[in-house]
Amino acid sequence: MFENCPSIIPQKPIQKLVVFFHGYGSNGDDLLEIAKIWQPNLPNTAFFSPNGIEASEVNPFGAYQWFGLKDFDPTNIRAGLDNARPHVNRFLKRLLAEYRLLPSDLIVAGFSQGAMLALDMIYAIARLGGIIGYSGAFYPPLNTPPLSSPPVLLVHGTTDLVVPYTNLQVAQTKLRTAGVNVMTQTCPGLAHSIDEAGLMAGLDFIRYQHQNQPIAL
Repeated sequence: MFENCPSIIPQKPIQKLVVFFHGYGSNGDDLLEIAKIWQPNLPNTAFFSPNGIEASEVNPFGAYQWFGLKDFDPTNIRAGLDNARPHVNRFLKRLLAEYRLLPSDLIVAGFSQGAMLALDMIYAIARLGGIIGYSGAFYPPLNTPPLSSPPVLLVHGTTDLVVPYTNLQVAQTKLRTAGVNVMTQTCPGLAHSIDEAGLMAGLDFIRYQHQNQPIAL
């Protein structure tokens, strides 16, 4: 397991897992605040929000990253994802084994750099239950078919200057081309953040998946 993995684990029998991947220069406690909002509506779900695999290059005191971001060149981001994916894959599979659950019982959610990593899990885990990407982007590897085509929810603010809103539209097109079922939630006027509408869209998405309800393209 990752060191220092903030979590919310209910006393009730655990039937589902949600794992968060935080953004660049943040930490697991940040996104665990979302779990505190969602948990009352998901009583049999355990939430995990691991710290990134590297100390943050911009804020090394209590902050982390999944990979370095010297620039936003797609080749460099792809290399960072390739390096992070095996670590995260092992962590998720150990969680599933520990709780004796199937990949379909797992939903991964990420913000910004964490959303990039969450979307990359379609190349790591077959029959994944779902993916939520907040304010992220999709950088598929070349000539590599996905192992999984789970339902995906993409949420993005229209005034995001860090990861521009156009990344949602590009990701939607690329994911659908790869055979992935995609829903989107546009947040008008929202910058690089998550608002209440995005939080509720994520909660609704998870509840639908837990109930095995299909999501229309």
